[in-house]
Amino acid sequence: MATFIADYLDTVDLQWREVDILVDEAVRVQESNEYLYNALCRSITVLIVAHMEGFVKGAVKNIISDYTSIKFKELPVSIRRTYCKKYLGFDEKAFPGYQDAIQCLMDDLERTDDFKISHEPFISDRNRNPKPDAIGNIASRFGVGDIFKNLHESRFDKIFAMTSPQIKKALEVISVLTKRKVSDFPYRVRKNAYFTSPTSYRGRSLWQTFLDDLNQKRHKIAHGNDFANATDINSLIDLKDKVRILQYSFLLIICSEICNAQIK
Repeated sequence: MATFIADYLDTVDLQWREVDILVDEAVRVQESNEYLYNALCRSITVLIVAHMEGFVKGAVKNIISDYTSIKFKELPVSIRRTYCKKYLGFDEKAFPGYQDAIQCLMDDLERTDDFKISHEPFISDRNRNPKPDAIGNIASRFGVGDIFKNLHESRFDKIFAMTSPQIKKALEVISVLTKRKVSDFPYRVRKNAYFTSPTSYRGRSLWQTFLDDLNQKRHKIAHGNDFANATDINSLIDLKDKVRILQYSFLLIICSEICNAQIK
């Protein structure tokens, strides 16, 4: 059957067209109107970050919407555990016997046939910006140990060595393939797709550094610390395309984990 997440990806495409309109206008006035050009570039930067933030939440909501068709006892363990933490909190050291209490709650819910999960426990409200820790925390609620280990040395890491045309082509390919993999439920995402098997890294990974820089750009603009336009339009186009690729990689890694997870 058709999926909520596939419909959502179509909506995301429409959201990015809004940014493309601003990009086209910035290119048009780059040499003729410096003030408008700078204002457009700053607006594009803020929107790129906003779309990344919105995607993480939107993807989670729609994945869970697809999984509401499954009985609680047939859900992946990671989803069942995270949902039960809705009632006991996410601090596993909050009280003695926390793990036993989670298991008891899981056992109780597994005896029901009509209980439906909701998305709230899978979205963290602590940090609204798409910072590495926030993205990693959300992915962990689906059983992903460290999403940046999955990204490290994967096909997605190669984006940083590509030229602008190559990045755009990679985006087109990953968009088509991802939509195909999640167009029906259950999703058809194999384990560790695109060489996303967890690989250790030292310090900050490429994608963590990328997100650090992205959030810093947004922070300087939003909080009035930087009134100059420090990023030219060609760099912003690459930034936009890399963020879109990160969106798809985030979705694929989560879907790979839950599609191949054990039920018991």
